[in-house]
Amino acid sequence: MQRMSLLFREQGIDFCLVHIPAMLDALLPQTVGPGYQTRPGCRFSPDQFAQPVLSPAELNGLNQLFALKKQVERLAGRWAVKNLVMQETGLSPDAIEIHNDASGAPVLVSSFDYAISITHSGDYALAALCGDVNAIGVDMEAISPVDIPALLHAGFSEKERNAYAGADLETILKIWTIKEALLKYRRTGLKTPVKKIEWLDETLYENHLPIDNVLVKSFQLDKVIFSVVFPSVSTTHSPA
Repeated sequence: MQRMSLLFREQGIDFCLVHIPAMLDALLPQTVGPGYQTRPGCRFSPDQFAQPVLSPAELNGLNQLFALKKQVERLAGRWAVKNLVMQETGLSPDAIEIHNDASGAPVLVSSFDYAISITHSGDYALAALCGDVNAIGVDMEAISPVDIPALLHAGFSEKERNAYAGADLETILKIWTIKEALLKYRRTGLKTPVKKIEWLDETLYENHLPIDNVLVKSFQLDKVIFSVVFPSVSTTHSPA
């Protein structure tokens, strides 16, 4: 049986990868099954969960979503974050509260001094957590066939298209996750066109100028590729 959650640490950042079908089997047995991607939203109640998972405010937010797919992805992302915070604090999951800020990005309530970021793709959700920075961005893509020419046209600059002509699927997906991770790090959404963000010669550029205040790391794990963007220096702790 597929493992529900995998916790690991890379580059001083904690990650939790959640296999969504296994999570549903464990947390919502006989409530949400296959085919959730195309069904309308449900009205969940606390007694449907195999264990306390969401705070009252989180459950109310979940029930405001109109598509079951969105509800499941939100639950999976929050479950991933809660696993990481539980590892650090020993708290129960329903005592760890996550809400969305004005930009729509998920954040922990102010009593938790961690930067977080969440991403979903296919059957997986991934959360990143770090206590030494003010912001972090993570993006993931499940490795599955995509229309590479269409993706290159939609999100890659002409210079990138020339540089990556003939590149394999994994390379294209990695670069796409880097672009998306930067947007999540900045919490700007699509206000910055992805074509203006370039990944060339292992360097991030915006408007053809190098971005020198962030670090980028990419990983391939199981059936997913993900990238994380974080500050090049710690921004929350001052030297003693």
